[in-house]
Amino acid sequence: MTPTEANECIAEKFTRVMNATPSRLGPFSDLMAASILGGALVAIGFFAIRRSNDAAALYAVLALAALPLVASLILSASLGGSRAKVVAWLCSVPFPVDNLNALLAGLGDTIEIVFAPGADLPSRATLQPRLEAISEDVLLVKERPEERMLEVRLGVIDSKRLPLRTNHARWNRLIDVTEKVLVPLSQNTAIERVRIV
Repeated sequence: MTPTEANECIAEKFTRVMNATPSRLGPFSDLMAASILGGALVAIGFFAIRRSNDAAALYAVLALAALPLVASLILSASLGGSRAKVVAWLCSVPFPVDNLNALLAGLGDTIEIVFAPGADLPSRATLQPRLEAISEDVLLVKERPEERMLEVRLGVIDSKRLPLRTNHARWNRLIDVTEKVLVPLSQNTAIERVRIV
């Protein structure tokens, strides 16, 4: 995939969540988690200074409670280069990856592998052990020989408390499946494209 094609197949501007997904520091940029932590620090701080008449203690508690929010915002702003990282990765794989925006936004957990016309689909007995070498949760769900397609579930369970951590884990799982299973497979069996659903 050329850099131009890679640029055209993902969103022109990434959202905060899309920027956080490829980065291992992305989960720490979660504003909701920072807000909860800040609120907890306010409650604990107010409890600790409840008998104090010192205004400096009040300002110290408020400043301490603001730290998680400020750190989250600074980290979120520093992740602006994530799109270039995604484009570089797309250029490194020998086949197109469609609808990557869904995975970056935290919506996709399944990939469809479409093989070139005339290519023999690998059997479940040969492909599933390779997928399990990455994680036992990765599963070959469906084989559709009439459509020259296999459907693989990445197997990352959504976290309701820290969704950015889940998104990053799913991104890493996609990279592992692609680089350790699909790229070597494409050397023997032509893969036309991979789609995120």
